[in-house]
Amino acid sequence: MNISELEQIKESLSQLSAEDQDHVAGFLLVERLKRNRLVMPSLHKRVDDSDPENWQTLKSVKASPDND
Repeated sequence: MNISELEQIKESLSQLSAEDQDHVAGFLLVERLKRNRLVMPSLHKRVDDSDPENWQTLKSVKASPDND
């Protein structure tokens, strides 16, 4: 991809609604975290875990002392 194509993509993204921009930003953040495994290995493990049995519930996350 050349710089001109990238600039066109950025311009298109700037025209999206705030909600759509947030969705794209979340997607890009996850992709970036997946490729930088040295920064947050525990998060990568969670993101890559497709087994719902290992997922935390929203209630347990809200009750966590780390969530203050």
